[in-house]
Amino acid sequence: MHTVDSDSMIHPLRNTLTEADWSRIVDAIEHNTDSVSTEELEAVNDVLFDHIAAQLQTHISTTVMQ
Repeated sequence: MHTVDSDSMIHPLRNTLTEADWSRIVDAIEHNTDSVSTEELEAVNDVLFDHIAAQLQTHISTTVMQ
């Protein structure tokens, strides 16, 4: 069976964004401004995807990677 290091499967910025960064990014999204980078938006997308996937899992401790 092939195993994957889950730490290598997350966006690199995900662990470095501060609370201030998150506030700025959410504010930029809500007000449709260009004050965030594509990299920051991809990191936020990574977090949101994981959150939604976790909420939709039908079996505890089951991770499906596509």
